[in-house]
Amino acid sequence: MKYSRALTLLVAATVALSAAPAFAAVFIFFRLGPASPFAATRFDGELDAATKRVYFLGFRTTGDITDGSVWYYDIASQSYADTGIDMPAPISNYQIAALNDPNGLGFYIFGGRDANAQIITTVQVYYPATNTTAVIDTDPWPGKTPSGCVSLPANGVAVVGNTAVVMGGLSFVANGCLDEQSAETWIFDPMAPAGSRWSKGADLNMARGYITPAVLGDTVYAIGGDTNVGGSPTPQQTVEASDKGTGAWDDAGVSDLPQVCDQSQAFGFTAGALANTVVLAGCGQWPNAVPDVLQFNSAGNAWSIVGTLNDNRRNHAGAWLGASGRSAMFILGGYGQASQFIDPIFSSEIGPATTRPGSAGSRPSSVPHGSARGIPAT
Repeated sequence: MKYSRALTLLVAATVALSAAPAFAAVFIFFRLGPASPFAATRFDGELDAATKRVYFLGFRTTGDITDGSVWYYDIASQSYADTGIDMPAPISNYQIAALNDPNGLGFYIFGGRDANAQIITTVQVYYPATNTTAVIDTDPWPGKTPSGCVSLPANGVAVVGNTAVVMGGLSFVANGCLDEQSAETWIFDPMAPAGSRWSKGADLNMARGYITPAVLGDTVYAIGGDTNVGGSPTPQQTVEASDKGTGAWDDAGVSDLPQVCDQSQAFGFTAGALANTVVLAGCGQWPNAVPDVLQFNSAGNAWSIVGTLNDNRRNHAGAWLGASGRSAMFILGGYGQASQFIDPIFSSEIGPATTRPGSAGSRPSSVPHGSARGIPAT
């Protein structure tokens, strides 16, 4: 039935493309990768090119427990290992920004949901070269919802140049605040003087959280996400774009998703068969998820469904594997249908396993990773 559904989606996509000849999609298929020894969700991964490892800075695991341990996936051996280091403040609901600061390459995470189900403002960094961590006490996460609640940015983090663009966020009555959303965008510069690393960016046109970001060249895309309706995340179709994440957000000029999506992973490509496209690897539809893989063609300003994942999942981690990975996109864990979206799943997927010729080795312009997402701080 799974393959029948995939065929139906691909036929539908082909029909849609025949009506829009300016948009030529590439069908994309993922293969299952090595399963992890830990069940994880509401987390993210990031590649350290020097060691060819993808790092995970803690996660939500079974029984809604927050685990702060730092793990990595070794691309060459296709194995997972615990670094023996924990993040200072164990959190879930984060996305990683790979940034260079005076100490070297650091993997930054902003705020998140802690083990007590509270939304916090802590900014933390993990340095893969030294296997050490730090808390940036001078520059906590400043994002707020309209009533002044600390916002949960969850996956809404993109990297342009050497700055992080953190977009949107939600707050919840369950966390002692209000059920609402933020339109704020904040820019983090790790090379700025302590105490002045955050600057305010332009507001989104649509306030929401759990946005899936992507980057093509200097254009940052804010894809889908959730509004908070009575404590329940409500998926959206909205897609907005901004120059470098600092320019005004354009909603009207960017095509929306063909279906609501939230809490996913996206990859932007500037070369190869996938050049000038964004691939959305899965489509969360809280509290459920569909396995659809969607592609945005920036030249044609159009979306299409171009394949399916092997597992329905949302709140999964994502990372680019680099040239050593042979395939560009890696996703892991999340909530899956097999677990009835209660406990995380262990499987990973790697793609593109099959596309039109020439896609292997295509390099993303950036990988806006991460996922977010219990107690209704989802």
